Parts: sequence; C-alpha cells; structure tokens
Amino acid sequence: MDGTLNKQRQITRLLAFVLLYTLLAGAVRKWIVLSGPISNVLLLGHILLPWLFYMLAPGRKGRYTPVLLLFGALLLLMAFNPLNQSLFHGAFGLLLHLGFWLFAFHYLENRHLYVWENLFSLLIVLFFVEVVLGIFQYSLPRTHFINRYAAETATSIAYVGERARVTGTFSYVAGFTSWLFFANLWIWSLALQRRSLRLVVLLTALAVFASLISGARMALALTLLFACLMFWGVLKRLSVLKVSVALLVGVLAAAGAYQKSAFVQEAWSNFYSRIEDGIRDEEFGRRTVGVVEEIIDYRGDYPVFGTGLGATYQGARIIWGESYFIKRYGGFEEEPERIVLEGGYLLFILRTLLVFYFLSRLRLPFLYKILFGLLIILFTHSIFNVYNLVFVPLGLSLLDQAYPKPETRLE
Repeated sequence: MDGTLNKQRQITRLLAFVLLYTLLAGAVRKWIVLSGPISNVLLLGHILLPWLFYMLAPGRKGRYTPVLLLFGALLLLMAFNPLNQSLFHGAFGLLLHLGFWLFAFHYLENRHLYVWENLFSLLIVLFFVEVVLGIFQYSLPRTHFINRYAAETATSIAYVGERARVTGTFSYVAGFTSWLFFANLWIWSLALQRRSLRLVVLLTALAVFASLISGARMALALTLLFACLMFWGVLKRLSVLKVSVALLVGVLAAAGAYQKSAFVQEAWSNFYSRIEDGIRDEEFGRRTVGVVEEIIDYRGDYPVFGTGLGATYQGARIIWGESYFIKRYGGFEEEPERIVLEGGYLLFILRTLLVFYFLSRLRLPFLYKILFGLLIILFTHSIFNVYNLVFVPLGLSLLDQAYPKPETRLE
C-alpha cells in the first residue's frame, strides 16, 4: 500500500510539473523571449514533455508497449521517407506523432496512480490566474506590452475588433484554447464528483467568458457543448428544480453583467464580428465540412505513404527547409490534411484506429467516446499543437477518473 501511495505522489508531482511547465514556458516565450535560441529550447521542452513524463513516471509499462512499439516502428519508416527534406524533419515528426500516445497509454495502464483530486488546489489557482490575466489582457490596448505577441506578429488573426485576442500565459491563441479544452473537462469532472453546484456554475460561466474573449469560435462552441452535457449529467443526480435554479441564477447574472458592463458588451460585439466574418468569407464550411473534403478529395501526389513524417512541421521547415513536394502541394492548415500529407492514408487510418482504441478503454459513455473521437481525429490539433499534446490526453484522463468503475457504476 505504501508503495502505491508513493507512486501516486510521484505521478501527482509529475503532473503538476507538466502543467506548470506548459503554462510558464509559454509565458516566458510570450513576454521575455519572443524568439531566439532560448525560445527554441523551451519549445523543444514542450515536444519532449510526453517522453520525459513517460520515462520518469512510475507504474506498469508493459500491456500497451507492443502497440507503442508497432506504431513507433511504422512512424520510423515514415520518418525515413526518401521524399522528406531531411532526417531532422522525420525525427521531429516521430517525437510529435508519438507524444499523445505516451500520455494516453501510460494512463490506461496506471489509472489507479492518477489522483487528480490531489491537484484540485493547483488547478483552481491556475484557472483563476488564466481567466483574470485574460480579462486584464483583453482590457488593455493591443499595443501594450502584455499583448506583445499580437503587436509583434502583426497579423489580423491576432485581433478581434480593436482588441488583441486573449492568449493567457501562452505564446499563441491556440495554447489558450487548448487550455480551455482541458479546463472544461476539469469542470465537467468536478460536477461528476459532486462538487458544489455553485462552484461548478461559477467556473462554467467564467469558462464561457474566457472562450468569448479568446475570439475562438470553436472554443466557445465546445465550452457550451461540454457545459450542456455536464448539466445533463447533473440532472440525473440532483432535482430538476435545484439545477434549474442554479442555472437561472447564472443566466440572470450573465444578463445583468451584459446590461451593465460596456466591457462585456464589447467582448460579445467583437466575438460576433468574427462569426459574421466566418459567414461572409465562407470560412465555416472550410473549417467543418471542408476538413473532411480535404481528406476525401486529397490533392497531393502521394496519397498512400505521404511525403515524409514531420514535413509539415513549421519548426523543422523554418530551420531545415521545406521539401519540394510540400512546396508543390501549396497551402495547408488542418491537421487531418497534414497527416495524409506526411504519412498518407496509411497514417491517417492507423491514427484513427488508435484514437478509438484508446477511447474504447475509457469509462466514458459510448456516445461521448464517439464525440471525442471525431473531435480528436478531425478538429483538434493534437499532434502539431504542443499544448494539445498535453491538455487533450490529460483532460480525457481527468474526465475518465471522475466516472465510477464499471463494477460500482450506479444504475
């Protein structure tokens, strides 16, 4: 028993380090060293974080090792694709494509060692720090030092209306929205653990507002979707009246804040302008149905095996150049397209099977597994976004922990 407790403490400390590094390294890259060798080293630390965690974390590492070795061997072959620009591209591609699975499979084999309740105080502090900092950042001029990322990158995507989009302590908006994904699953887990309903409603309201000032439409959509699923689950254990009253109070408080606060009104106005831009530019279609069309109607020349692992990774392309085949392909953005471009349909199918294999072993309801599977496969950048490498698998493990074991699940 003492051995198990020691391992749980080690896992807890490692998880705390992973979360703090993900936040603080982003803050350093954003406000202290926007670019240069130190920034590159910190980014490399993000990429290596799953590997370091897997090597240092105690527990069993045998049951899923064959899966990791087999998938890793196939990735290694793809890294040596002769169409690739260099072996460095392949090496970084291997690190990135395996990172998610190191977190995921270690959790599956050692879920009894993950005691997320021990990190409640840290998570609550980090949540409020991110939200308060986000509000502070959003309220300042976009040329202010705290908005250095937006001011120095000088791209339209960094702004929403006259405000700089919130990035929290992260270098890019994608880091903040990745954290929101994790935060929403954490709040959902608190509801499942029967934490105070008032606390859950408060955190949900703040998560909605944080999504709003991020300017990320997908982030707000997922926050609202997860909130609906969460409260639907709460209805099963609490009276409809109690839940309705809590939600009504939350809605009235939000309506009052909107009526009395010019800041909240501007946040909504700016966000709505992004919705209008998406409709006018037909971006919604490209970011939803278009993602699937890019896979079905793949326009590349090597659809089966791709053009080399890591070929689309921006860091490798900046340092070691871009291959002729990637240049000829043209622009790309969404992750499914990039997976096919790097490893062909073979890699896309293998990863899809792995995603559902991982989800099938979680305690989540079946329909939720399908939902998360589609999100990860099509709409979540969980390979090339180093923040999602951390927040997606850890968020799913956190939510899974909140569900009772099959033998103790209540009818």
